[in-house]
Amino acid sequence: MIAPVVDASFLAAHPEAVLADVRWYLDGRDGYAAFEAGHLPGARWVDLETALAAHDQPATEGRHPLPSPQAFAAAMGRLGIGDRTIVVAYDDTGGLTAGRLVTMLRMLGRDAAVLNGGLAVWAADGNPIAYGPADLCEPDTFTAQPWPVDRLA
Repeated sequence: MIAPVVDASFLAAHPEAVLADVRWYLDGRDGYAAFEAGHLPGARWVDLETALAAHDQPATEGRHPLPSPQAFAAAMGRLGIGDRTIVVAYDDTGGLTAGRLVTMLRMLGRDAAVLNGGLAVWAADGNPIAYGPADLCEPDTFTAQPWPVDRLA
């Protein structure tokens, strides 16, 4: 398993890693609009609302309960994340939302890490920024696994 936090040098050494932009804002700002306004080259935008949360649960389950294993696997597969894909997630809120994806993947034994400093450090270090909509990606096979109950509160 890779380290839970990596930097740009890790990305340079692992060009096969999938970059996941997981921007979501509690104040209602549009995460995808933020993605279009600037993201890491080749990144895929991950919608917390549709890919990382269930919507068929009662309100007592909280704002963003975990999706079913099948729904999560389908969402990851559509993003081109497969069973052996290395994922590096980032956001612009100190890893708050990127950490959700990383935690979910690591709970299932998948290689995933948060990019240290996120988009801000990436840009401040003079790395390139891409603009516009997400590029199409080739779907991959992500096998559904039950959420490990020993890792849930």
